[in-house]
Amino acid sequence: MSPDGPKPRRNLLVVDDDSVIRTLLHAALEQKYDVQCVPNGPDVPALIEKRKPDLVLLDINMPGSDGYALCSAIRAQTERLLLPILFMTVCHYDKGFFDGLRTGGNALIRKPFELPVLKSRIDALLKPPPSPV
Repeated sequence: MSPDGPKPRRNLLVVDDDSVIRTLLHAALEQKYDVQCVPNGPDVPALIEKRKPDLVLLDINMPGSDGYALCSAIRAQTERLLLPILFMTVCHYDKGFFDGLRTGGNALIRKPFELPVLKSRIDALLKPPPSPV
């Protein structure tokens, strides 16, 4: 606990069409973060604007609007340009990583992933950038 009181909990938004993955991630992350999970949809950018998450975990392969399109829509909101986006995918090819970066993603983790690896990746993305010297 800091001298100014407890730190506010960071907000995470999980976007994945697989209900098992959403349930697993919610259970694994809720002790440290406020977690909201949604299956997909065109309302994700509006939900982000309303909820203002600190990080988005975004599945790439979803029916309808895929993760790349959603990432591009999120990045189109100028106030969300710095929002960390961590892509999740079952694909094991490097093109997915580069496509994610091209559309505005910050990092990629491949499914199945180890929860400690996912948590450390989230922590790294949520760290404030180093201050200039």
